Amino acid sequence: MPRDAFLTTAEIQDLFAEEITAAGGAVSDTFVDRSLLFTRSILPQVREVRTADQVQGGVALRAFEGDVWVHPYIFRLVCRNGAIMAHAIQSRHVEVDEFATPEEVATEVWLAIRACCSEDAFSAAAEQMRSAREAQADVALNLLPLISQRHSGAGAHLLREIMERFMGDEDRTRFALMNALTSVARDTPDPQLRWRLEEMGGGIVAGLSPVPQNDDSEAAAALVG
Repeated sequence: MPRDAFLTTAEIQDLFAEEITAAGGAVSDTFVDRSLLFTRSILPQVREVRTADQVQGGVALRAFEGDVWVHPYIFRLVCRNGAIMAHAIQSRHVEVDEFATPEEVATEVWLAIRACCSEDAFSAAAEQMRSAREAQADVALNLLPLISQRHSGAGAHLLREIMERFMGDEDRTRFALMNALTSVARDTPDPQLRWRLEEMGGGIVAGLSPVPQNDDSEAAAALVG
């Protein structure tokens, strides 16, 4: 069935860049093709979560076949790792089938970006990251989605990478586990896999057990087996 309200990835990308610029930020990373878009931005807000460790607010957007997901994004300046806060109350999933025209979809995406640019979104994400420094990581629980798919060679490799980086630090908090996971994401060339890892990092910061969403991509399949 035709999706009459469909926006192209180029149109969504332009809308995102325009709104981020209006908020005083800058687009920091983008992958785009005809049906798929991943883009992240950094906003001016900066906050210290521990001595000499500052985080910066931002927004992450994913679009696939016209549907759009928008989330707050938080970026550690010291190591240049980012976490996607998909659990945040400001997060939005804009389903194109719910709208009659492209203009309606554009308005809804614009409102979602605005919500994720808010000071409240950044403050909540920064506070969760600060609190994660005080909470011990339950590694078995947090990495259960990876461990349970041990027959996947790619999944096993990712798990080893995450665990090696986590165990290489004396810190055993959720903050350290998040950093190990998002550092692997930073070094991952596949944009879909990087997104999923950064979502899991955001879930760990919030104390959630991260369960990767269903995705038809080979990259996501590598993550969850």
